[in-house]
Amino acid sequence: MNDILENIFSERMNYIDTSQIRKMFDLAQKLKNPINLSIGQPHFPTPEPIIEAMEKALRDGKTSYTMTQGIPELREKLAEKFRTKNGISTNPDNILVSSGVSSLLILLFLATIDPGDEVLLIEPAFLIYRGLTSFFRAKEVLLNQNFTKNDLEKLNFRRLKLILYSSPSNPTGYILTKEQIQLLGELADKTGAILVSDEIYEMFDYDKKFISAGSIYPNTLTFMGFSKSYSMTGLRLSAATGPQKIIKAMTTLQQYTIVCAPTPVQYAGIKALEVDLSSYVEYYKKNRDMLKNALEPYTRFYEPDGAIYLFAQVPSGYTDMNFCEKAIQEKQLLIVPGYIFTNQNNWVRISFAVDRNNLERGIEALKELYRS
Repeated sequence: MNDILENIFSERMNYIDTSQIRKMFDLAQKLKNPINLSIGQPHFPTPEPIIEAMEKALRDGKTSYTMTQGIPELREKLAEKFRTKNGISTNPDNILVSSGVSSLLILLFLATIDPGDEVLLIEPAFLIYRGLTSFFRAKEVLLNQNFTKNDLEKLNFRRLKLILYSSPSNPTGYILTKEQIQLLGELADKTGAILVSDEIYEMFDYDKKFISAGSIYPNTLTFMGFSKSYSMTGLRLSAATGPQKIIKAMTTLQQYTIVCAPTPVQYAGIKALEVDLSSYVEYYKKNRDMLKNALEPYTRFYEPDGAIYLFAQVPSGYTDMNFCEKAIQEKQLLIVPGYIFTNQNNWVRISFAVDRNNLERGIEALKELYRS
């Protein structure tokens, strides 16, 4: 008997696959005592003032729909944050609050991308950027994160729509320089593309290198999120600001898709912007340094200026998948294969956003795997 749903799916579904990170997450649930260095999620609980603000909103009956663009109080607070901490000139009317940066990305692609358009990604690139580019049938163009002016001049574009990157980077932790941002801004002006800066990891800036692109190139579309910095991954809250036409188009699409970000979470977001998380940032900086120092004798890796990851080369003779499988089988260690971030297959992403005990276990497991 033929499957009655055999022909139900759109052609687009042939161009997207289940995330390897999600597969690792599911596998971790089945292992008895895994060392999970795979998921990009802070290990600390959501800070209590944020929980209290959300609970108060619930008790006060703030559970109805909000304006599609977000509650005015949060957008006012975000506008202040963008101006004072990011150097971006904006106002509450030009901010869209949404349900996680992934939702902002979907709205952006829906608003801008037709099949055959070009998307320039700074590589290694976050897997959702690559997945959406493929899903919307756009042409992916990869540019290494260490690019120079000469590298950009070698590229030819016919239909460039988006220049998209994360800084600090997922998966490498790299922070783009002022000169690189200026070059990307010049390319955006030349081609009519939108420069999109995903700054969800901006708080995890260990060596004070982070520069918000919107402070250099005013036409930047800037994304910020609460998930990583405030350990609110499951609460789904984010914001965007940038060219008014783009914000308006994304807001219109949100009316028909996401509708609005969860109402109590928006009130929690107001409080989150007042919470001091410097102690957690310092904790992860020490984790980063521990991991770097431990792996330096064994392998090459991208220098992690920020974020919560180290992107390391696997031992000679292994592919990333071989090495990940070996790590699971021999050490119950979960790390992420690098091929989902780059076209190379000899890198892995290791998260150090874990408690110190788990990191120490992970480091010992990795050292043994690299030695064997």
